[in-house]
Amino acid sequence: MSFNTLNKLVRLGREFGHETIRRAGFSDTEHAICAFLYFHDMVSQDTISNALLLDKTTVAKALRVMEREGLIYKSQNEKNRRENVIRLTETGKACIAGNIHLYENWLKEVCSCLTQEELRTFNSYLDRLFENALKLNNDSGINKNREE
Repeated sequence: MSFNTLNKLVRLGREFGHETIRRAGFSDTEHAICAFLYFHDMVSQDTISNALLLDKTTVAKALRVMEREGLIYKSQNEKNRRENVIRLTETGKACIAGNIHLYENWLKEVCSCLTQEELRTFNSYLDRLFENALKLNNDSGINKNREE
């Protein structure tokens, strides 16, 4: 698979989900954060940033908007006063619940042309490629920019 083909596949997936996300009142970043928080309650901004491979400024801006809209709640971490703990509010959970698996469902449908064995092999390849991409980025210092 060429980078161009992979990029097109990702763009098609985003295009597919974009309208649903917008109708729910989210930006793509807000949707990603809400989906993460749906499964990982009471985490720090750094945890969100690292898990979603987003820079801290992008996450901070999205969290401010989400807090203002009543989707998340921030509280001070009792163990580390310099850190906030973030969680979805009931409103946030209700807003994201209907489209939490939007992209996974799309990818499942796209991959329906593969046999179960091909799908297992494909997923194994994706895992290996992702790990190697992370290693390359870490070795080159690219992730340092995300942490500043």
